[in-house]
Amino acid sequence: MRAAYTFRVTAVMSVFLVAGAAFAQGSRDEWQQPDRVVTDLNLKDGASVADIGCGQGYFTFRLAKAAGESGKVFATDIDAKALKSVSQRAQNDHVTNVEAVLSQPTDTKLKPGSLDAALLSDVLHHVPQEQRLPLVRNIVQALKPGALLFVVDWRKSREVKQDPYDRLIPLDDLLKLGKDAGLTLDAEFHYLKYQVFLRFRKP
Repeated sequence: MRAAYTFRVTAVMSVFLVAGAAFAQGSRDEWQQPDRVVTDLNLKDGASVADIGCGQGYFTFRLAKAAGESGKVFATDIDAKALKSVSQRAQNDHVTNVEAVLSQPTDTKLKPGSLDAALLSDVLHHVPQEQRLPLVRNIVQALKPGALLFVVDWRKSREVKQDPYDRLIPLDDLLKLGKDAGLTLDAEFHYLKYQVFLRFRKP
């Protein structure tokens, strides 16, 4: 990978991490409703799930609790520093079912057919358009047949101030992305204030 290209991708993800840190935990919880989101993932005890673009683990440890001690959460990110933070927290909190995975922009480094579910939250709008479909196809490859991909991302609306409007992805584009990756949309949740929340199923 060329140095300039690597810098570009890393800088994009760094913006994401800084933006996330700018919100107080309590205030983000109000509009993100993380516990309700995780409940709607309907993870079974022992589930294998990936938190794609996990950042510093906002959803990771909620997923770990939902999957149970016999489950597994793969926390993937292209930012090694973020993953170090996740690993340190897992160690400090004695969470044994979280594994940090250093990935590439379009390669999660996850084993094919290994996941019951994957969560892609507030990531896609940071991914360059030409990399979105390869990334989602790579995630789909890691899903078991019948497994689920959950996508949470900003609604294309002027009410969303967390990122520039021209970076936000229209709903129709997200739906097409899932379809082009070979997925079927089987649910859409409407309770998040600023975000779309989609559930795709792998045939």
